[in-house]
Amino acid sequence: QLATIGGFVDVGETTENAVLREAEEETGIIIPPERADAAMKLIGVYSDPRRDNRRHIVSIAYALEFQSSSMTTKDGTGVPKGGDDAKEVIAVPLEEIGVKYKGEDWYADHLTILLDFKEQIMATTTAKAVVREGEIYEDVARARCEGVAEEV
Repeated sequence: QLATIGGFVDVGETTENAVLREAEEETGIIIPPERADAAMKLIGVYSDPRRDNRRHIVSIAYALEFQSSSMTTKDGTGVPKGGDDAKEVIAVPLEEIGVKYKGEDWYADHLTILLDFKEQIMATTTAKAVVREGEIYEDVARARCEGVAEEV
């Protein structure tokens, strides 16, 4: 199954710092603290008790933006690699989310989170509607951030 980068916030850690730490642990990608504010955008808050079968987990989802041509990784190669609990890292083109890669391909409600992100991006670039098929729960409780996508 595919999953977005994610994990738990450590005691005393901000959600923003947890995002940077998890990205580095699971992909090797290092986002310097001075770039973090520009690279990170809030997608939404996902709190539906059904969203994760382990227990009631609330997710605060962020999008990270970085340039592959200038990517810094822990091993110095500039190529993301799976680490921690991630087997591998793959890039999924935005247009394939919910089309080629559907609900059963994704862990828990990660497709819903990605479709919300896709809608935010599409809202700033095109009037085309995002097809929403295959979500685990179509009535999922979430707080989405409308219109937060902006150029960095």
